[in-house]
Amino acid sequence: MSAFAFYEGLLNGVVTGCVYALIALSLVIIYKSTDTINFAGGEIVMGGGYLGMLALAYFGFNYALVFLFGAVGMFLLGALFDRIVLDRVLGRAVPGKELFVAVVIATVGLSFAIKGVARLFPYTDEVRRLPPAFPGRPLFLGPVLVQRQDIAIVGIAVLAMLALFLFFQFSFIGKALRATSENPRAAALIGIPVRRMRMLVWGIACAMAAVAGILIGGKLPISVDMGSNVVILAFAAAVIGGFTNLPGAVAGGILLGIVQNLVGIAISSEAIGVTPFLVIMLVLILRPRGLFGERVAVRKV
Repeated sequence: MSAFAFYEGLLNGVVTGCVYALIALSLVIIYKSTDTINFAGGEIVMGGGYLGMLALAYFGFNYALVFLFGAVGMFLLGALFDRIVLDRVLGRAVPGKELFVAVVIATVGLSFAIKGVARLFPYTDEVRRLPPAFPGRPLFLGPVLVQRQDIAIVGIAVLAMLALFLFFQFSFIGKALRATSENPRAAALIGIPVRRMRMLVWGIACAMAAVAGILIGGKLPISVDMGSNVVILAFAAAVIGGFTNLPGAVAGGILLGIVQNLVGIAISSEAIGVTPFLVIMLVLILRPRGLFGERVAVRKV
């Protein structure tokens, strides 16, 4: 591998890794706050991409409104799913009985519902790509040419992740969400509305996934069936970084993107598809908790 190819693969890996990190974060914050694994994460990303396409092609929005439109649309979907579906599922809980399978089935059902609704629109029949948000001549970063779209993807992804961290660390609602994540029963005893917090978490996670879907749509083709591949990559990033660690999910996404691109350059493009599975197995063998996973897993009561 030449030095030029290495730098090019490294740069492209950071770009795709930032998108993986956004999607992985959306999975991790749901898991940390609700003990729920969202198997509809890939379809939510796909839905965000198509909402962006709808806003561009039919409403003529500029890209700032496109991101807002997609994020708000998926926020409402996630919040309504929690309020209408998960609230009823969890409300039927019997003391001492696990509801994990029921919640998994609910999220799988959401994934099929999103795919079914997406197929109703004529512009989803073919594989499509969103127009670039920042067209223009590429720029030189050392010896490597960088597309303006790639710079925009990294910038928007970093801003979204930074906004999420600041929200959780310094806002009153963010602190309430963290308290709910650590101990829902204790949070309820001090007056935090746990059910509303859970609904808010689902909305925020789906909004982040929608932003990732719009970013993907400007770089890669999007289709109704893209969700399964996307969610595998997001799970891989979350497992690599540690499924309960938000900074770990970011690091895992960027690391996975870099490894994928370097493998594609050094070996072949066909090897990219198996790279996430190999990386997951390697991480689980060497460090089962993930690279940044917690040393002691304490079950919430």
